[in-house]
Amino acid sequence: MENKEKKKLTLKKVLKKVKMTHLLLLIVLLAVNSYAWFIYINTVSNSVDVHVKAWKIDFVDGETPVTDYVDVFVDNVYPGMTTFTKDIEAYNYSDVAADVSYKIIEADIMGDTILTVEGKQDKGLEVLEDDITSDELIQSLLDDYPFSIAFSTSSDSMQAETGTATFTTQISWPYESGDDEADTLWGTRAFTFREDNPGEPCIRLVVKIYITQANS
Repeated sequence: MENKEKKKLTLKKVLKKVKMTHLLLLIVLLAVNSYAWFIYINTVSNSVDVHVKAWKIDFVDGETPVTDYVDVFVDNVYPGMTTFTKDIEAYNYSDVAADVSYKIIEADIMGDTILTVEGKQDKGLEVLEDDITSDELIQSLLDDYPFSIAFSTSSDSMQAETGTATFTTQISWPYESGDDEADTLWGTRAFTFREDNPGEPCIRLVVKIYITQANS
C-alpha cells in the first residue's frame, strides 16, 4: 500500500513538472510570436508610408498607340521625291521627369539588311568586331547615299506629368543630289527592287526609343 502511495506522489510530481515545462514553453512561444508580430506590423506600417512614383509613357503615331519600337516603311524612293516625314509623339504622364534617346536597331535599304550592335544585343545575338553601331549607321544614312535619312527628337527630356517629345524620321532625295552616278545607281536599284519585290518597301527601319527616369 505504501508503495502505491509513493508511486502516486511521484507521478503527481512528474506531471506537475511536465505541466510547468509546457507552461514555460507556451509563455516563451507567445513572447516570440508577439515580438515577431510587432516587427511585422512595424514593417508593414513603414512600407505603407513609402510613396511609389507613377511611371507612364505613351507613344502615339498620329492617333494610333505604338510601343517603344518604331517601324518606318517607305514604299518607293526616287530623285525629286516628296520629302517623307514620320512623327512619333511621346507623352509623359509620370510623377517624374524623363530622358529621351533612341537607337537604330535595324535597317533594310532595298534588300541590304543591316543589324546594328544595339540590334544584335536587343535580340540576344553575338556581336562581332566589325558590326556597325547605331551612331555609325545614323551617320552613314546621312552621308553614304544620294538620299538622306535623318532622325531627330524635339527634346531630350520631358518634364513630369505634362512633358512631351516628338521623334521624327525624315527621308529626302533632291532631284539632283550633286552625284549623278549615285543618283543613277540607286535610282536603278530602287526601280529594280520594286519590280522584283512587289508590295515590299524600298526602305524599312526599326528604331527603339528609350524613355528613362531622369536623375533627380
